[in-house]
Amino acid sequence: MSVSEYNSYLSVDTAILRENVRRILEKVPQLIPVIKDDAYGLGLVPIAGILCGFEEIRTLAVAHVSEGLALRRAGIDREVLVMGGVLPFQEAALVEAGLTAAVSRPGMVTELAALAREQGRRCRVQIKIDTGLHRIGLAVEELDGLIRELDTAGDWVEITGAFSHFSAAEDLARDTEEYGLFLAGVRKLESAGFSIPLRHMACSATSEYWQQFDLDAVRCGRRMYMDNPIRPDGTVTECVSWRSYITHIAHRRAGERIGYGSGRILLRDSVIATLGVGYGDGLNQALFAVDGPVLIGGQRCTLLSCCMDQCMADVTGVDCAVGDEATFFGTDGRGGFLSAQEVASLVGGDEGCGLTSALSPRVARLYI
Repeated sequence: MSVSEYNSYLSVDTAILRENVRRILEKVPQLIPVIKDDAYGLGLVPIAGILCGFEEIRTLAVAHVSEGLALRRAGIDREVLVMGGVLPFQEAALVEAGLTAAVSRPGMVTELAALAREQGRRCRVQIKIDTGLHRIGLAVEELDGLIRELDTAGDWVEITGAFSHFSAAEDLARDTEEYGLFLAGVRKLESAGFSIPLRHMACSATSEYWQQFDLDAVRCGRRMYMDNPIRPDGTVTECVSWRSYITHIAHRRAGERIGYGSGRILLRDSVIATLGVGYGDGLNQALFAVDGPVLIGGQRCTLLSCCMDQCMADVTGVDCAVGDEATFFGTDGRGGFLSAQEVASLVGGDEGCGLTSALSPRVARLYI
């Protein structure tokens, strides 16, 4: 792949990423990287390959069976936990690939055990206990039925852990209650004779706020790429930058409209640059309603209007030309920096990873 073939690229500084991971490993009992949604848009297989360079990382987490299968096809042999709901017609492929299923509904263990017996291989599972998010998972009172299924499944099903997810990472009282429910569920399973070798509930934000909930492992996604947007502690450094290019520059008069429909009416004579990406590339259209920033020529410029494949910015007084880079977040090559967390906050996003996850396949991924 040549980046010059693309109108924009997401640059991932792998040295910074590795240093972020090293720092996290020093702070948590065990790290389970969450690389769902194409590793938050950074690239599933390349990021998994980097993470597998750490012997301490024994489990990777994804959301869909398809993501786990992509890792297996790429030669990734670590435990891969599929955290989301596994559809019945996906279970055979999951068992065959040696992926770990999140058991989240009655009857699932029975289905997996039958497939494992049919294929002549054990199926690995982790028990998903619903403690308050009410997305997927078994409530504590449903575990009696699960225990009966596990007894019947015998050695065809291997339990590698149990987990849950906090519904409000910043709410200590709520987290404490949900944490207690999870531990009660684990105790119920253990009292029935089942070993739970790995217990995990904390995500990036929860572990940053309340380390007392870290248990045996912490699942981290955003935390590997950028600091906490509300309480940054300097542990990690942003490692991604999204850059495009100027495709056109024109002088426009006061009163002219920029963009479709009513557009943006210029209040003064201006120099307007057209940039080579739009909402079809994943650029958040809400940024244009709040005069979102973009770095051009070493300066912050204002985004004015967005189309599917192009957008416009005010570059009045900026020394720039067609072919120059425009940076929507990250570093700009001139020492400038625009935090993805800051940009996300302008449009109500709670984490900058929402920006990277939205980037389409026509944004090249570049690993430095």
